[in-house]
Amino acid sequence: MGANRDDEIRARAYRLWEEEGRPEGRAEQHWFTARESLAVEENHESTLLPIDTGTNGEPIEAVENAGEFPTLTDQGEQRIPRRPKPDDASQPANS
Repeated sequence: MGANRDDEIRARAYRLWEEEGRPEGRAEQHWFTARESLAVEENHESTLLPIDTGTNGEPIEAVENAGEFPTLTDQGEQRIPRRPKPDDASQPANS
């Protein structure tokens, strides 16, 4: 499988090199990309399997406490502080 796999990677890397217009100095990147794409194709079926984490999901407390988090309706309730006018700065604070 090793030599056959290397041949497939070499063929893919060559196609990538040609598709990019045969640039100089990119052989290592083409080889890496070809090897990664082949690995993805070979392992595609295993990526579709569900992951067994051994847990039963999130505890119910998280759902019960969901009301503690702000929602979009809470935005805008804060008041924006008023900027002092330029003539307010000359006025004493205890008038």
